[in-house]
Amino acid sequence: MVLRQEIEDISESVFYITAFSFYRLTVNGEFVFFGPARTARGYARVDEIPLGQYNREGKNEIMIEVNGYYCQSISTVKQPSFVIAELCRGEEVLLCTGRDFEGYRSSRMVQKVQRYSAQRHFGEVWDYRGSELGERVELVAQDLDIKYLPRVAPFPSVERGMTEEYSSVGIFSYDESIDVPRRYSFDITEDWGRYEDDEIEYAPYPWFAKQVTEIKRGGGRLPITLSEGEYALIDMKRVECGFICMETLAHEDSDVVVGFSELCFDEKFAFTAMNARNVVEYLLKGGENAKTMTFEPYTYRYAMVMVKKGSISLSSFGVRRFEYNRSKIIRDITTKDAQLREIYEAAVNTFAHNALDLYMDCPSRERAGWLCDTFFTGRAEYFLTGKSLVEDAFLENYRLYQYCGEYPEGALPMCYPSDVERNHHFIPQWDMWYIIEVKEYLTERNTSIDRELFRKSVYGVLSFLSKYENEEGLLQNLPGWNFVEWSTANEWVQDVNYPTNFLYAEALRCVGELYGESELIEKGNRVAEVTRRKAFDGEVFIDNAILDGEGKLKNTKNSSEAGQYYAILFGNVDIDAPEFSKLKSYVIDGFKTFNTEGRGFVPVNAFIGFYLRICVLMKLGYRDILEKDIKFFFGGMSELTGTLWEYRLDRKDENDESFKSRIQRGSLDHGFASFAAVAIDFIENQ
Repeated sequence: MVLRQEIEDISESVFYITAFSFYRLTVNGEFVFFGPARTARGYARVDEIPLGQYNREGKNEIMIEVNGYYCQSISTVKQPSFVIAELCRGEEVLLCTGRDFEGYRSSRMVQKVQRYSAQRHFGEVWDYRGSELGERVELVAQDLDIKYLPRVAPFPSVERGMTEEYSSVGIFSYDESIDVPRRYSFDITEDWGRYEDDEIEYAPYPWFAKQVTEIKRGGGRLPITLSEGEYALIDMKRVECGFICMETLAHEDSDVVVGFSELCFDEKFAFTAMNARNVVEYLLKGGENAKTMTFEPYTYRYAMVMVKKGSISLSSFGVRRFEYNRSKIIRDITTKDAQLREIYEAAVNTFAHNALDLYMDCPSRERAGWLCDTFFTGRAEYFLTGKSLVEDAFLENYRLYQYCGEYPEGALPMCYPSDVERNHHFIPQWDMWYIIEVKEYLTERNTSIDRELFRKSVYGVLSFLSKYENEEGLLQNLPGWNFVEWSTANEWVQDVNYPTNFLYAEALRCVGELYGESELIEKGNRVAEVTRRKAFDGEVFIDNAILDGEGKLKNTKNSSEAGQYYAILFGNVDIDAPEFSKLKSYVIDGFKTFNTEGRGFVPVNAFIGFYLRICVLMKLGYRDILEKDIKFFFGGMSELTGTLWEYRLDRKDENDESFKSRIQRGSLDHGFASFAAVAIDFIENQ
């Protein structure tokens, strides 16, 4: 849908706008903003955008493009689509929806396409062969049950970053025998939201995935002419996040497909194994210049421009960045260590890409606000900016969440705003991390906010969890997706998981400290003491106990590295006490000397085990060990993409044939990883 109107004078004017799902605002053909900031179901955030700087003599064209997906996702809630806007000068309303704007069906953005990912919405196919505006449509007023909120998160930066170079040119050919990876995290059902195959006219991803490419020559400077069957590979030098931009002249009617990826090797384009269909298609009219920009933001370092049909001149390619305004980042480091500097800058890049209207896990596949991730991103935001503006918005969304019977009463969504509750899917441990984050937020980052605003949600979580306490006060057989970290440790969560109970002890203490309830503090300490006594085998902490045939709990021999860090952080463990001397030595050497014979043992993965290790090393003051770990763990990431990743990079396996595919499993730009900046500051200043 496109809303359009002309007006003679917009000096000293402010545009107030909200929409669902997303809008793109342009004035006189110039991009202004993409929004709104996402929030809870039943609410809408209003953007206030000064337009005076765009004023010109004569008519000013105001155009609002709106995409309302109305499907389930993990990046928004599902609710009816709408757009509401007013252009005002002081108290005077110059233009408003429902009175002044003309409505048109979009003639350029093709509607019935494949989904981009299961977590987000639909892919993008653009048809520039017709007029800019489609058929005129009547705008219908809706009786909306929506409550309006101000934007809380700061406005992102939307600067352009264009490249003048291409990396290589080659040819491609279609090979029907190539298997096309599904590239969806789960099956997209009709209820979740999709078009059937026979409804879809353009499906660029499977076409792109079946191409065999051959490099013909190396790089050069744009512009470049490409004919049917030819491609140009673009390298942005680091991962960028924003709207993909391209300027072309079509010498004849042309079909251009652009694939993009966070990482490639050997000057050959390849999608990562991340579950997203990173392809956009453009149908261009012969003889016309086209300045294209994707409607939604994406994430890439490399892009391949393929001419499926026709011939074009590619004059410009790049990104309109959509990221946290870096001018608001006030912290830097003065290290002379080049590798630490590179990792620090990668952490800042990662933060900027993932701290927009809310904290996101990644700016690509999901753009979703996951609990636990946000505990670490919250620390990063406050360290880097001295404020908690994005966290303010993220936590407000959770306060506004309305329970509708999707989970056990009191439990919270594992990410929000989203539709995960429609699958009754939640992570009980993430609810505990919510409490711990709220406590830090209220006592360290935003001490002026009323703690009572959070009472209902945090006590609701404790009420839910208390129903699963056994006779010793430990949580047993928690429902939902029990998550300790991305490793085998997640297979050791029943019947009693000790890392979870250490986390529970901390959650109890946090609520007790927030609301002055000494009983909860005492209960938390008691849970920690019981868990510590039952889990410690004289050398390390065991991960879980299972019920035997007589209904009695019996410890397994499973002991994850991550589990040790849960104990040290939350279990009131004095690591310098003689009884923990072996454990201390293992922490110092990264469990390299730990004898795993006869045990189930797994080292930490990136999330959340390595981040718990960072916290432990900072808590214990092990600066030199932390520096070594940070360089080893993040050094390869920052070098390859300028960002930090979801999974660990096993650099010792770089010569392994499977290395290239294995390191591309998930996002290479994950919000929680910006916490590395905090760790590097500790290294430099302790």
